[in-house]
Amino acid sequence: MGHVVRLSEGRDAIQAYVGAQTSQGLPHVLSLVTQDNLAVVGLIADLTEDEGMTVTPVDIWRAYDVMKHMSASLDRSRTRLETLTSGRPFENPAGIGPGKQGDVDYASFYELRSAYIDGMAEIIGVLRGADPSRGIDLTAEHAQYGPFNWLGWATYSHHVHTHDHIGQLTNIVQALRTS
Repeated sequence: MGHVVRLSEGRDAIQAYVGAQTSQGLPHVLSLVTQDNLAVVGLIADLTEDEGMTVTPVDIWRAYDVMKHMSASLDRSRTRLETLTSGRPFENPAGIGPGKQGDVDYASFYELRSAYIDGMAEIIGVLRGADPSRGIDLTAEHAQYGPFNWLGWATYSHHVHTHDHIGQLTNIVQALRTS
């Protein structure tokens, strides 16, 4: 897949990377999002409830915490993508800002894993059904990384951001398997 920009590389690098990926079109972005989703699901697929809730020496976050963080914005992301792909502008709801973890408490790691899988299936469904020419001129602002159109949001949220967490989950799962 080559180098995927890291969040730590900053706004200009992220804007440049997202622009380079989106310029390759919807099928390319859909492939990136789908591959990263499969990587996440593959990492967490066979974790037990106990493993999902275990803090390892490599990270202060458990697999549960990573997945809760990634799941927290799925509804907003789906709504953003649905809105922008329909040709309507999107505004963040009042009181919702960057880094918000969401207030959903999941009864178990299994429940959280299912919610993530279902939420990503909906997002991939929106992307599969999108007309690549509709709403592409509309942007919505990311507080830290600037404006993205819907294809950019899909790339940023479900590839760039996800890719950082794939590395984190990989380290956590490796630590669980070697302990």
